[in-house]
Amino acid sequence: MPTIKSRGSPPKKTRLNNVKIIPDDQKIFKGLIFFFFPNNDISPFRRLRIQRAQEYGARWSRAWADDITHVILDKDLQFKDLQVHLKIESLPASVALVNESYPSECIQFRSVLNHSQLRFRVDRSPPTAQKETSPIEAPPPESLTLKPPRREQKKSPETTQSSIDSIIPESGLEGVTTEPSKATTEEAGTGRGSWRRDALDDIIDEAKATSHLPLDEFPDDENAVDSDVESSSSEESNPKTKRPSPKEGKEKNDWTKGFACMQKFDQDATIPNPNSGTIDILQQMLDHYTRNADQWRILAYRRAIAALRKQKTKIVTRAQARAIPGVGERLADKIEEIVLTNRLRRLENANNSPEDLLVQEFLGVYGAGLQQASKWVAQGYRSLTDLLERAPLSKQQRIGVERYDDFAQKIPRKEVEAHGAIVRKAVQSVDKDMQVIIGGSYRRGAVACGDVDCLITKPGATLEQIRTMVLALVVPKLFGNGFLKASLAISSRHDGSKWHGASALPGTDLWRRIDLLFVPDTEIGAALIYFTGNDIFNRSMRLLARKKGRLVEGRDERRIFAVLGVPWRPPEHRIC
Repeated sequence: MPTIKSRGSPPKKTRLNNVKIIPDDQKIFKGLIFFFFPNNDISPFRRLRIQRAQEYGARWSRAWADDITHVILDKDLQFKDLQVHLKIESLPASVALVNESYPSECIQFRSVLNHSQLRFRVDRSPPTAQKETSPIEAPPPESLTLKPPRREQKKSPETTQSSIDSIIPESGLEGVTTEPSKATTEEAGTGRGSWRRDALDDIIDEAKATSHLPLDEFPDDENAVDSDVESSSSEESNPKTKRPSPKEGKEKNDWTKGFACMQKFDQDATIPNPNSGTIDILQQMLDHYTRNADQWRILAYRRAIAALRKQKTKIVTRAQARAIPGVGERLADKIEEIVLTNRLRRLENANNSPEDLLVQEFLGVYGAGLQQASKWVAQGYRSLTDLLERAPLSKQQRIGVERYDDFAQKIPRKEVEAHGAIVRKAVQSVDKDMQVIIGGSYRRGAVACGDVDCLITKPGATLEQIRTMVLALVVPKLFGNGFLKASLAISSRHDGSKWHGASALPGTDLWRRIDLLFVPDTEIGAALIYFTGNDIFNRSMRLLARKKGRLVEGRDERRIFAVLGVPWRPPEHRIC
């Protein structure tokens, strides 16, 4: 008997992907073209990676083409598999070859990360390469001995599942799997070199994306902290450690003593720090980790640099460094290496790829952040001249490239004063009651500054009144006499509280970056703190205010300190 189909039967539902709408300004992959290998979406995990990349602006190229910027390999594949499939010997220099974790980590950090980082690399060597010794595995005889990687040391019993869970909020892992792939557990036999990932490595990488790390406070037991994230026994591995509160029997202000803003710093900025050479190299490592959004190491290096700046004598040995609160074992080793060899191999290894050096150069262009600099590299631009001739630059970026050398130079203190005096004269010619205060590192007593920050205010005046007067009368006047050379941007807060541009002293063609900052009378105290810095001091003050739950005075700078219970720190003492 034939089967009769019901006309009322609903059609079979088609499974749809949950496509997210990402705002255009957050599409970090815009302009990039991805070639996945295998280049299909049969695997549900690869399908998700492709979908997420497209949501964030990438174009999926289904066939090999000359305009491809990134090749993303599944972790269980090697470069030789791609070679066989495409019938090629090598990839063009403009194409970045990365493993499958690259897109998701970029999305985590909301930035196009440096594809040459070790965790994204795909081995291009033949199988016999595993017998060769890498520079990291066998340091030259004249160098200090490197400590074994963390995973080869005895694991700390403090690294428990509960402590791991506590540092990974669910909201920070969108689009990322914590389960290690087959490749991560078998890398020892794949000829991928000495570096292997385990589950803890994956968890740590994911935890770096969290935004709640303590950027301001020192731990209670500072001497017990290993300031380098490589140590699994550091306080960062157990963030459930709580700071005692006044309600737990401590003295009223005992819990505030570890804040950076509570620390006294009274070194004369004009006197060279005995550890300046070491600090310079550590700062370069900090800059490297900042570019790569490595939040844990950023925290560690900030602490170590701040601690070294407070020392009155030169720190020479590992033991001396280890005795300083805020400096852990690994960073103590690095400090000793820098002092003995005047170099740091970790820094050299971090900056030895042409792509990383190029990103560093492009970051010096005004208006270019890490995302834009990385995108230029991915799109095949190889020099500043290349950018000028081929890249579709905005007006501001073009000025940034053309005046790259000018903007890169530090501005001597006396020249900062000269720029400020010209602005002050123009402002007071319009309204004699208006005030101009030079902020930034100049107010902290620095001998040279990166730019000129001029705070413009007037007793009883609102932001709108100050902004209107400066933009309508002062700025045109300064353009007319040749002092101002270019308008770069007007920031937005109530229709703009900052004017960014470039200026040059009479008789010179050396352009300097200058910011005019419009501050209402009711906020001048808070603005002086904010625009004096430094950034760590400011973060510490904000965190202290947030934890105390105080509504802070805005007009009087000294009263803000008093309300928060922070001893008055003159500007030259706010170097954390």
